[in-house]
Amino acid sequence: MGSCCNSNTSLLAEHFTRDILKDESLKLRNYTYMELLNEIVSKRVEQEIPKEHINQFLIPEFYDSNKTDTNDIYINSIFNYILEQLGERNNMYLVLLYFYPFIKHEQEKTYENFFNTIRFITQSHRTEISRENVRNWIFNYISFCSWGITVAIRRTLPTSDDLNNSFSSLINGPYSEDNLNKLLDSLMNALTGGQAEEIINLEMFKRMFDEYDISTIENVRDFLLTQN
Repeated sequence: MGSCCNSNTSLLAEHFTRDILKDESLKLRNYTYMELLNEIVSKRVEQEIPKEHINQFLIPEFYDSNKTDTNDIYINSIFNYILEQLGERNNMYLVLLYFYPFIKHEQEKTYENFFNTIRFITQSHRTEISRENVRNWIFNYISFCSWGITVAIRRTLPTSDDLNNSFSSLINGPYSEDNLNKLLDSLMNALTGGQAEEIINLEMFKRMFDEYDISTIENVRDFLLTQN
């Protein structure tokens, strides 16, 4: 899927962001799902992860600051943004959700892992999730991949930087709340086949991922950048 933007102005900020996300210092991008899960499990305390452990033990595993000279301020800002979304103690699958779109997904059943992540966040004891919970968590996820990461990078830019206008164009255009809700409606329609289903199951997630693979940051951003 190729990236496209609504204007040349926003295109500048999008390229800037994607170059940061490709920085070799971001070791997280080479993790598989099981490697990510095992890393998170090793940092938990009684099924929860203290924010302090994420900052002190988890993020240093995901990021080698010695491997970048120019992008450290932006990558640190993204991690700080993630920490700001979390409480002092966190469901380990909530933590996983924020790191999930960074990893590689070859030979992974993304629809199954994404479904179970939301199921365990909502603590559903059945192999199904309410429509409302699915809608809320998918919105949080696509918002983080787009608006959140963009805001995290922009806030480190000097106010005089020419890139500020480009980032504003992204935030107020492709990654605006209206555009996010438009994509969310498309995702929910793919999940339910346009039906008023109140209970969402694994097979529905497979159907959605067949049409919209939202497992990576880049894919989510591409869907938002190219939707009419």
